Amino acid sequence: MGKKKLAYQFISLSGALLLLTSVFNHEWLIYSKTLVVCSVSFYYIVEVVRINYLVLVAMLLVLTAEILSVIDFKGYFRIINIVASIYYCLNMILLWESLQKVKIQIKKIFTLQLLITMGLIIYVVYSVADMISINVIDDQLYLNILIVFFISFIGFCYYIYLNSKTVVSSSLMIAASCFLIVNILTTLNKLYIYLDIFVVIINVLQLFGHYFLVKFFIEQKDLKPDNIEFF
Repeated sequence: MGKKKLAYQFISLSGALLLLTSVFNHEWLIYSKTLVVCSVSFYYIVEVVRINYLVLVAMLLVLTAEILSVIDFKGYFRIINIVASIYYCLNMILLWESLQKVKIQIKKIFTLQLLITMGLIIYVVYSVADMISINVIDDQLYLNILIVFFISFIGFCYYIYLNSKTVVSSSLMIAASCFLIVNILTTLNKLYIYLDIFVVIINVLQLFGHYFLVKFFIEQKDLKPDNIEFF
């Protein structure tokens, strides 16, 4: 059996276990999430031409944050925010190669499409943060730092997507969208209103987010800038 086929089977198996534990046994999410991150990391190692170990470090960080979230989200809230902030910072460093290809230009940043998209995202994120602020008064600073890094990461993703050939960058857009929904639902589910269906949605989207972000890092070398300007 080829390594690539094995990697996809590993992802499928870990995804199935993640779905089952999300529905039937939340205590086992620690193990199924670990398998998911390991399977996606294995997929990266098998598929990529040259391994960038920052990708693997980032995967380890996000796994740490996810495990702490399962164990005690409120109790480890500060640590989760710190770890997640470092995770998004590392991802922005990894995306720098793509930003250099599409070129950072003021006229591309202040396009109507990007401004509207980011404006809506910032509004939604800060609205959710305001809703749960009473529960994290002592850790508000850490939450704000995470929000800044997270929104910056989302901004990087959408800027690259809007200014490049979408065959490659579509993976990045999907990953960013998944992480946006995951972070919003996780915060609401843990600190505002708990719903079992949220757990399923969060974990399924986390799997897709990890997969498509890693897929983009594998294909990043093939990214090409798009000459079309968005107004």
